[in-house]
Amino acid sequence: MPKRPEAMTEEKLIEAAHHLAESREEFVKHLQMTMEAFTGMSERLRTYSQFLDKRDELLAARMTLHDTVMDSLVALQKVLTENTLALNENTDRLEKFLTKFETYFSTDRGLEFEN
Repeated sequence: MPKRPEAMTEEKLIEAAHHLAESREEFVKHLQMTMEAFTGMSERLRTYSQFLDKRDELLAARMTLHDTVMDSLVALQKVLTENTLALNENTDRLEKFLTKFETYFSTDRGLEFEN
């Protein structure tokens, strides 16, 4: 047969009430510490989210700068190509002129003497 529980004395009842109150206070402290931890974690996550947003903005700005530089390089390539073509044309014209000049004066030896 199951044992019958002992009747609590007034002193044991008061002691149990104090123990319950202490346990409740300890539970409340642990709950407050847990809430502070959650609040701290939430703040850290918010800060990290802001950091990531700023990083994304910087990456977007760098990509815009990259696109601008690439466009500038394409334009520079076109300018240099046109300049090279013009330089080649001028070189060809100068060579033709020198050929005509040499043909007119027959040789370039005459240019070595001072008149």
